[in-house]
Amino acid sequence: MKAGIVGYGLAGRYFHAPTLVSAGFDVAAICTRSLERKADAHQDFPRSILVNSVDELVDEDLDLIVIASTNDVHVEHARLAINAGIATVVDKPMGRNYYETLDLYDLADLNNVPLTVFFNRLWDSDSLTIKKALRDNAIGKVFRADSRFERFRPQLNPQAWRENTSPDAGGGLLLDLQTHLVSTAMDWFGPAELVHASVREIRGAADDDVLLVLKHDSGVDSYLSASAIIGAPGPKLRLNGDQGSLVITELDHQEDLLRKGFKASSGIWLPARDITTEARIHKGNDTFSYPAEPGSYPTFYTMVRRALEIGSELPVSRDFALSVARIIDQAREISIR
Repeated sequence: MKAGIVGYGLAGRYFHAPTLVSAGFDVAAICTRSLERKADAHQDFPRSILVNSVDELVDEDLDLIVIASTNDVHVEHARLAINAGIATVVDKPMGRNYYETLDLYDLADLNNVPLTVFFNRLWDSDSLTIKKALRDNAIGKVFRADSRFERFRPQLNPQAWRENTSPDAGGGLLLDLQTHLVSTAMDWFGPAELVHASVREIRGAADDDVLLVLKHDSGVDSYLSASAIIGAPGPKLRLNGDQGSLVITELDHQEDLLRKGFKASSGIWLPARDITTEARIHKGNDTFSYPAEPGSYPTFYTMVRRALEIGSELPVSRDFALSVARIIDQAREISIR
C-alpha cells in the first residue's frame, strides 16, 4: 500500500516514516516546502515523489495520507485529504480542540473515509506492560496511577515551536504530552471524568506545567503530570494496587533510536531487548523485577493497513479520540487560577 506524508520534521521523519515502512507501507510521496527537509526526504526515500503542497499530494495515487505538519494546520491538511477520498492518519492532537476534532470525524463519516489519530504512546513498552500487569492481577486491585512526562528545561528553546506557540495555535504541553498521558490512562482504565486541572505557563510562553487528575468509572484515579521544569523528575509510571506497586522509571528506547536514524524495513522493527523497559514490583521493603513487554509502534500502522485491506477496526476509534479531546478542552475550562 502507498502512503504519503505531510510534513517531514521530527514527527514525519522519525516517527511516522519508519513505522509506516515496518508495517508494510510504501512511502511513495512526501510533502514539504523546506529545502533542507526535501534533502532529508530524498536521502531517506530516493524513489518517493516530493511535492510542495497537500493539493499536489492528494493528486498522487495513494492509499493513505499521514498528517505530520504543525498543529495549527492539522485540520486544514486533513480536510484536503478526506475530501479527496483518501484514508487519513493525523498526528496528535488531531484538532486544537474538541470541536475541530469532531468536525474532522463528521467530514470523514460523510465521505466514508477512514480517519484515525496517531496515539503512538499506546504502544510504548511501559503502556503495554501496564496492560499486562492488569491482566495478570500482578499487584491486586489497582486504585491509583501516577503517569508522567517530566523534564528539566528551564530555558525556552527558540527553535521549538511547541514551546513558543500559543495554545490557540496548537502549542503547549496540554495539547502535546498531556494528550499522550490522557489517552494511555483511558486505554488502561476506561472512561473517566476530569476532576482537577492545573495548566500553567511558568516560563512565560506556552503552557509548560500541567497536572490533571482523572477519576475512571473503573474506580482508578489517574494523576497525570506533564512539565518542562521539574528539576527532579519522578518515575515515568507508578501503578498502585492493594498488593503492591509497579514502578517503571523510564521510557523504552524507541524514540531515542528513531531519532538516531534507525532505518526500518518491512516486517522488521527494533530489537526487543533494546525497546523493553525495566519494571519492578515493590511491596514495602521487598522489590523484584516484573517481565515487561517490548514497545511496538508499528502495531499502529499494521492495524491501519488491515483496516484498509479487510475493514477491521482502526487502532484508535472515533469515540476514544473524541473522549480524549473533550478532557483536554475541559482542562483549560476548569484549570485552577
